[in-house]
Amino acid sequence: MSDDTNSGVEEQQVGKEINLSVELPKLLNAGDNLLIPSNSEETLNDLKQSLLIIPITKNLTNYNLFFQNINLTETFDSLTTFGQIIEELNVQVDTELKLIVKEKPYTLAAVYEQISRFREVIGLHYIDRTAEDTAASRGVSVFNNLELSPISEPVSEDNSEETDKDKDKIQISEDNLKILSTVSDEISNISIKANFHPKFDSISDKLKIPIKSLTISQWSPVPSFQQNKGDLLYLTLQSLEGEIFNITCHYSGFFVNRSSSANFNPELKVLEKGKFFKHFILYNLVEQISSLFGKTIEENEVRLSTSSEHPETYLLPQNSTLARPWIVDTKTLTHNPDGSRSQLPLISNGVDGSDYVKDWNEDIQSIRDLPTSTIQERVLRDKLIQKSFHDFTKVATETAINIIKGNLTPMNPNEESERHIYLKNGIFYSSSATTADVYEESGADEAARYVAIKDLAGVKAMNRADISGIHNLVTAVVDYMGKRIICQAPVPGIFTSNVEGEEDEKVVYGLSTDGSKILEDESFEGPLKSIAEVFHLKAHKVEVNEDIKSKGELVVSKDTKGIRGSDGRKYVIDLFRTTPRDITFTEANFDLSREDSYPHGESLIRHEAIAEWWKRKASALFKAETERLEKEGKTLEGKDGEKPQIVLPTDQIVFNPDAFNVAGESKEDQAEVRDISDFIKEHLIKEFLDSFAEQLAPFDGTQLTDLLHRIGINLRYLGYIAEQALVKKNEAIEKNEKVIAENEKEIEKRKAELEAEKAKQEDKKAEAEADKEEKEKEEQEEESKASIEQAVASFDVLYKLSVQEMIARASKHILRKLASSSSPLLLTHLVSHFHNCLLGKAVNSKPVAQIDETLKSFLTEEQYGFVNLTSESVHELVSKEVFSRFRYQLPTGWETSLISSAQLLREIAIKFGIQWKSQDYVFTAEEFEATKDQLAVKSKQIEVGNNKKKGKKSASKTNVIESIIVERDSIFVAEDIVTFVPNVKDSSYRPSLLDEIFQGVRSNLSEEQKELGFSLLNELLSINEQIYGRVHVETSKLYPRVAQIYSDLGDDREAALLARKAIILAERASGFDSFEAINAYMNAGYYESATLNLTNSFKLYQHAINTWTSVFGRDHPALINTLTNLADNLFKVNLINEAAKLFEQALELSIKLNGEFSQVNGIIYYRLASLLLNGGKFKEALEKYGKAEEILNKTLGPYDSLSKQASKYVSSLTTYQEYVKVQEQQKKKQIAEQAAATGNNKVRVKSAAEISSAAAASNGKKSGKKSSPLPDPEIANKSIDDILKFIEGNQPSKSKKNKKSKK
Repeated sequence: MSDDTNSGVEEQQVGKEINLSVELPKLLNAGDNLLIPSNSEETLNDLKQSLLIIPITKNLTNYNLFFQNINLTETFDSLTTFGQIIEELNVQVDTELKLIVKEKPYTLAAVYEQISRFREVIGLHYIDRTAEDTAASRGVSVFNNLELSPISEPVSEDNSEETDKDKDKIQISEDNLKILSTVSDEISNISIKANFHPKFDSISDKLKIPIKSLTISQWSPVPSFQQNKGDLLYLTLQSLEGEIFNITCHYSGFFVNRSSSANFNPELKVLEKGKFFKHFILYNLVEQISSLFGKTIEENEVRLSTSSEHPETYLLPQNSTLARPWIVDTKTLTHNPDGSRSQLPLISNGVDGSDYVKDWNEDIQSIRDLPTSTIQERVLRDKLIQKSFHDFTKVATETAINIIKGNLTPMNPNEESERHIYLKNGIFYSSSATTADVYEESGADEAARYVAIKDLAGVKAMNRADISGIHNLVTAVVDYMGKRIICQAPVPGIFTSNVEGEEDEKVVYGLSTDGSKILEDESFEGPLKSIAEVFHLKAHKVEVNEDIKSKGELVVSKDTKGIRGSDGRKYVIDLFRTTPRDITFTEANFDLSREDSYPHGESLIRHEAIAEWWKRKASALFKAETERLEKEGKTLEGKDGEKPQIVLPTDQIVFNPDAFNVAGESKEDQAEVRDISDFIKEHLIKEFLDSFAEQLAPFDGTQLTDLLHRIGINLRYLGYIAEQALVKKNEAIEKNEKVIAENEKEIEKRKAELEAEKAKQEDKKAEAEADKEEKEKEEQEEESKASIEQAVASFDVLYKLSVQEMIARASKHILRKLASSSSPLLLTHLVSHFHNCLLGKAVNSKPVAQIDETLKSFLTEEQYGFVNLTSESVHELVSKEVFSRFRYQLPTGWETSLISSAQLLREIAIKFGIQWKSQDYVFTAEEFEATKDQLAVKSKQIEVGNNKKKGKKSASKTNVIESIIVERDSIFVAEDIVTFVPNVKDSSYRPSLLDEIFQGVRSNLSEEQKELGFSLLNELLSINEQIYGRVHVETSKLYPRVAQIYSDLGDDREAALLARKAIILAERASGFDSFEAINAYMNAGYYESATLNLTNSFKLYQHAINTWTSVFGRDHPALINTLTNLADNLFKVNLINEAAKLFEQALELSIKLNGEFSQVNGIIYYRLASLLLNGGKFKEALEKYGKAEEILNKTLGPYDSLSKQASKYVSSLTTYQEYVKVQEQQKKKQIAEQAAATGNNKVRVKSAAEISSAAAASNGKKSGKKSSPLPDPEIANKSIDDILKFIEGNQPSKSKKNKKSKK
């Protein structure tokens, strides 16, 4: 962030503080005025939002705001700031602005608003979301099941008396020690099976609706003879007590009337003693008539507050769609009755329903045109844009689902269903097949389908660049049940026919609609140049053929079209060609005459790859320009030591987007595009593979996809990456073997050196002792070359994930093709049968698709042709699809050797949009036999039989429904599928403002301006919440970054608190078993350990391990590092046996993944040996040190400091054990001699010290002879700490004094 931006942020933070003194209506019985802190940059809308949060005013919706006698609500719009109001009214305000809230007469629209607010306050909006959702159990979390203890406060400790060893120790209670021991045992024994039974938090289980029902009454609408009396609407409410009340919505408020289900009387109902029920606010009225209403509301608030300390667990998102789990426990699914739910369209879409049909384009373009001169204006604009994008996508998705299900009538019903188009709710819908003719030579349907997504990517990139003067179309792409629908807000006037005689061509720039000419409206060149600069496009002439060519140079691709809307704005569409063709890949793999051709010839390069290519080219140019200036002797420093800016011309690093797309292109343009195409393999993929072993390997295909996309690598290169991963793995193995061979020679050399040193030490023992101590000190200070990098294991993970991702994506495309020729009614049968063929061969080699005969009667034979699929044919289809799309030949037997069935089931479910029932899915015949009885399917069968009644001569046929149990003969049945869910991609983007502020935070903190940095950090969180809300995927990504900053600054408690919120948001926004959630759990575990709360830390790590074991399997290299780190923590609380067990687990896994001789194994052996040594287990420690020495000598070489340390420990422990052995022998000998001398079994046994002293005296007399030097004889009676000092080479003080005396 620049200094200007920093100062701008500071100015916005300070602003002009204003305290709002708000006088409330008397009906609220508020007493004193409400004081709300604010500032001059906040708006009237901000105040209204605040009033909706404050308990006393949260139900008030129908009012005006007054300043003195001026009605601010009618005078100003809701986005006017208080600063602007004060300036406009020309009033003097120091620190307090006095406002008055006055209720106003209800209108029907205001009544609808009050009803909506009432439903929200009492919790009906939770149920609405569940009932209307396109998926089951969306936005669930499992975090609260861990039952973590509160985050402990940081404790300042006096460590003055602590030894170095004690500083690493942690004191915890006996209860927590037991918990730690239990959790560590569970971690050691984690099941390798996938978890098909996740336990989700359910908000609906915690909430009780405080009424039975609220509906618009059967007496609505208001008859004409009651309208003049002020009646607006009639409601019927049933309380929890079971009473039914008829309510009149009046301009003056709400009251209970005298109507019943049979009689209409909307007048005020007066009870005995003149009692009646009336209030301006509906909530307050219901509170009067139902005692259980208020009580239930209070109980709900208590339940929510006690269910979790984090509101993020149950808050609903403002402008995002939460993640849906791929597996669902159907026992927890509920559907609550709500009579008003079906009336919501009437309540929420305006009095006449006109609000239902929105002009999405006008709304969003108007928001884009809002000013951005201040940060507050930018925040408001970004917030409105994100909200509009979300609302558009939500409506588009719901309509697209109805289109796919056949619930809507198309604009062209007489054409083929694939070419149907729709215009509903201000949104234009079409399938990708409608443009297939345009791409007839490059793949038809497949090309059109691909281009639709690339167009969306162009729209998204343009939105992120925030280009002014030119507009694009808000877009979403919905994939559902194998079909793709493109949803766009149309260009204004695009469907309006021109006046007779005028040309009916809407395009004014680019290739015309019919492809007959190229149009070049000069007024579009300026705005389109802005797009060209963002995407690095080269201005170029276009010649399609001799008849179709451009007069001048086009600044964008010919396929990118400029259209002038009827609203006067300039629009650009078809942005898919804002990146060039991947010509190298296309030429090598696309040929429709070949059966195994890549599906289409429209392969394009990703925007991320272009950005990286441009950055490197610019860097090279900058370097060349700098060197040129230096050679010319021109100083690179200006006045006051400032360096002048070197401006690079933007037209030097550009490409022709139409290269290899039209005739008459220059060789130079083609060479540039070919260079970019080669850049992917030669640089991006190569660098990705070179650095892969240094990174944490991905956990699943989604993470791998995200990783590749972020660096600009298309997934069509997965096959190449899989091949190279195997090459890299084998190279790592060969390199390790070569290093071992070289080091074995060094080991022999080292042995010879040690022998020579030993001989010298016999001659110059005293001098050698001093030299040895000095040498050992130098070795300890020397840094080891040891690395925890796991190249072999990491590349093995990359290979397996790449293959599995290819198979999952191939399966998705096969299902899509099969679904296109089938019926939506059969999709559950199709999908379950496909999975049986793909994954269930071991259980049933010839699965049969069961289809109800009644269902068959509605279908053609072609629609259920999938029943002929077999395991062999499906495996062959997958192999062909993988080769076609990824150019990778699956090895023979891949279905048993390469895939993990449970993980592949999950990957396909996520990609195709399937929610499976939560139950045990087993993939071996033995497991299936053991569980099939539990999974038997209950089915209902209709039978027709004779029912002869007594005394009747005639017999009548009666339908009888019988429940039968159908034994399961395959893994999957149609009933296992809960539902299908849409996969939606939209054109929303991350605003640059948040990144600018975050950069400002880091900049200030690095410059030691902590106060300003923390202030900006709080501002960042506040702005993020304003734009996205507290529950959003972007918020889930921000919290870990902020937590890391707090951790770096030493505030571990705040870091741990944010990390917990990040877990909840990651689970709800990205998925309970997503890689974002796994990383969030691991980060939180680290921060909890930093606060010394190890029980919480272990629970978090345990859940992370459980989740990635289910998602990937237990054989992930990340588990090795995690287990060793957990073992270190167990050692800190002196749980030696538990720590050793985790080290052993890590070692077993590492040997399996990395081979027997790897640096990682040597390090783990060394750490395990150190642990055992500290636990006093000297024999076991010697064994592990010996193994560590062997491995480290072979992998690092004998001269590495860690290898030397291991050797030293082996030598010292060996010496110590020999000494103990000598002591034991002498003790036995002494006992025998005393017994023989006295002839008595009762003899006094000398202490070890006495024996050692005698041995030392004896050795002293025979100094001329060679003998093994014995250590200090007193060491045998010392504590473990003293023994450790001895083993580590630190002699007791007595021996040091003796050395000094000799000198």
